[in-house]
Amino acid sequence: MQCGENMKVLIDTNILLDVILLREPHLELSKRVLQCCQSLVDGYIAVHTFSNMFYILHETEDFSVEECRNTFNKLLYVFDVATLDKSEVIAAVNNEAFDDLEDSMQHQSSVAANIDYIVTRNTNDFIGSAVPAITPEDFLKLVHKRD
Repeated sequence: MQCGENMKVLIDTNILLDVILLREPHLELSKRVLQCCQSLVDGYIAVHTFSNMFYILHETEDFSVEECRNTFNKLLYVFDVATLDKSEVIAAVNNEAFDDLEDSMQHQSSVAANIDYIVTRNTNDFIGSAVPAITPEDFLKLVHKRD
């Protein structure tokens, strides 16, 4: 990353759900991560994260379809979307460094979008990642060191 360039980060699903579902004890740090994406860094969400969150919010948390749409539209106002084409999905499906397809797709989305860091509470899920995974705490230290 060259000096003056904006840092690009992919926000993992768990960080987004912390804020949407007001999950303690993670809420405050996760909120601060999302706030940084409004002005200090370029924040991305993987395209498949929206369908995963819809399932979680609508099916297990009893959010209405309208509440899901409203929540996602707010996120889309702030975040860019990291997408995957067919060859990248194939790479994610066949990446033996990952035992979990969703994590592999997060990784592949990050590679495709030239992301600098994946921000997640589950850094161990990304040990095989070409893109470094960092915790919210480490992300906030990194961002504020740059100020």
